[in-house]
Amino acid sequence: MKRLLSYLLFAAVLLSASSCKEILFTQGSSVVDYACHGPFEGKTVKVYYHIPDGETASMPVLFVMHGMDRNGDEYRDQWKDQADKYGFIVLVPTFSEDQFPDDFYQRGNVTSEDNTYNPEDERVYVLIDEVFNYFTSHSASKATSFSIYGHSAGAQFVHRYLLFNPTPHLDRAVAANAGWYTYPSDTVSYPYGTKGSGADAQAYFGKHMIILLGDADTLRTSSLRQTPETDAQGLTRLDRGNAFFSFCKREADRNGYEFNWRKEYVEHVGHSNTKMAPAAAALLFNGSEKE
Repeated sequence: MKRLLSYLLFAAVLLSASSCKEILFTQGSSVVDYACHGPFEGKTVKVYYHIPDGETASMPVLFVMHGMDRNGDEYRDQWKDQADKYGFIVLVPTFSEDQFPDDFYQRGNVTSEDNTYNPEDERVYVLIDEVFNYFTSHSASKATSFSIYGHSAGAQFVHRYLLFNPTPHLDRAVAANAGWYTYPSDTVSYPYGTKGSGADAQAYFGKHMIILLGDADTLRTSSLRQTPETDAQGLTRLDRGNAFFSFCKREADRNGYEFNWRKEYVEHVGHSNTKMAPAAAALLFNGSEKE
């Protein structure tokens, strides 16, 4: 009898604790501020989100990484229809340029000004897992994993996030139309390679990533980085994506590593997140479309 009473008391405490959970992320579209701590204390990441109607607890979660315009609200709105169609949650952490300049966002604060590698907890990539834990702690979601998609500068973030972070909660990733890439090469220095970083190429190739390319993303506009190093990767985003994928596939084959990547094209699409999103959503959530 005592054991039963103890169990009932323990269950009541748990129920009481769960009922006190502060719900900040509710169904629909809104924004929540995440206050960073540790090495990033004093900085704030706005998390624009959309939660479709339905059972929030069982919905998959997708992080969407914005481009160089830092327009997380627009990226969320461009993904809302896909979220409603397939029944997944969209989280768009938005890194303002004043708090997270290019060295922090596109390049992740992987290295310091003296080109030495920063500790893992000082790289911006840790904030993705922190935001995920914050989301599940302040919502009805019971998700234990997430997928991640990035377009343009966001794709730069995504492919480096997988390269330089353990990603314990990651399911799948899509890097769409990146402007240029960091190659997993120990003969080339960062940000074009991984020389001296200790990056684990075998683990990197084992993650599930899709290199998604618009087959009309062939313009050399002012927003495309044009240096001798990036032009060596190809003259256009399409060329660079093809070259990056081919290099990584050869490296995996040469070393006998498992290679869980795919390359896909979106026909007649240039540098447009709006037009890439439906293809990415279908690749990630095919089979879960609502009737």
